[in-house]
Amino acid sequence: MIQDVFIIGATGRVGKTLARQILEKGDTDSSIHANPTRIVGLASSSSTIFSFKGIPKNNALEFLNGQYKKSSAYNSFTEFIEIASRQHKMSESTLAFIDLTSLNEPMTKFHLEVIQNTDYGIATANKNPVALSSYETFQLLTRNPRRYGYRCSVMAGAEAVPFLRDLKDLNDNLKSIQGCFSGTLSYINSELEIGKSFSAIVREAHSKGYTEPHPRDDLSGIDVARKIVVLARTAGYEIGIDDVSIKPFVPKKYLSENNIEIFLKNLSELDETFKERVKQAEKYNATLRYIAIMEVKNEKVMIEVALKEVPKQSQLGSLYGTMNKIVIVSESYPNGYSIEAPGAGLEVTARNIRRDLLDLLPERKVAL
Repeated sequence: MIQDVFIIGATGRVGKTLARQILEKGDTDSSIHANPTRIVGLASSSSTIFSFKGIPKNNALEFLNGQYKKSSAYNSFTEFIEIASRQHKMSESTLAFIDLTSLNEPMTKFHLEVIQNTDYGIATANKNPVALSSYETFQLLTRNPRRYGYRCSVMAGAEAVPFLRDLKDLNDNLKSIQGCFSGTLSYINSELEIGKSFSAIVREAHSKGYTEPHPRDDLSGIDVARKIVVLARTAGYEIGIDDVSIKPFVPKKYLSENNIEIFLKNLSELDETFKERVKQAEKYNATLRYIAIMEVKNEKVMIEVALKEVPKQSQLGSLYGTMNKIVIVSESYPNGYSIEAPGAGLEVTARNIRRDLLDLLPERKVAL
């Protein structure tokens, strides 16, 4: 059966990369895939195009590049559901919406509308609906893995979410989670270690698409906090963002600047501070890592995210570039189960969204 996809946030960096991968990697080719993908909808922040016969490749590329002249304006995401209910035929194909935005309440409302009132699926790299909503909303959204894929909300889609979901279903009691969950901050720390200036590193990370749309979301620690909330909830704990002790990567006074260019420029004031911090750590053969720690003791959960010094030869100290690592300790894994993978980058995030789409297929088949 064909899998139709409607990409929201299609003109963003991940959206463009995802659409290009689908079109260029043969996902649409039925001779390669028993369940080929068909792009039926694309939406930017203000306009959309759709065709449930499939958007022609040339039209899709024109829309992604802002050159398509026949797109339609929309007022709310629920219009996409209305379009689908009128034109999509479930007997002929499945439909999955893909959320590549960074919106909170409007997109959470849309996710709930899809999951509660339709038979469609969702694959999302947007962690807000699963991290900042109520725990009850989280449970409603994620109850059926065949309809809701959110692996890309943590570590760009590595196995952290599926592993913890399985651990919960197996009743394997969790003891702790510790790791570096931000490919962005891992990259910054590893570049600091080789002597580059802090402000130049952040600017380069932003240009490469490693950071959130506004880099302060990484440097504030909020992004890491949201990720550990997602993992804690996936493991079955009723945790919210207010339960996390957050120590930002940079002083709070720098985080109030909305203009990205001014924000990046202001970071140069911290170049000497970070140079000195790296030098101090090296005296003890240590390095800097931004770490999230969740510990479960007597059924109480303690969570902290902070920049810490760790031994260079430790599991987290040896990370390099955008690599992330998570160490999960449970009854079955008393010495820790490690997951290591790239935690940032457009290509890896887009590829793992495609993996989530495979999981949303009700009857996935392998082409012979």
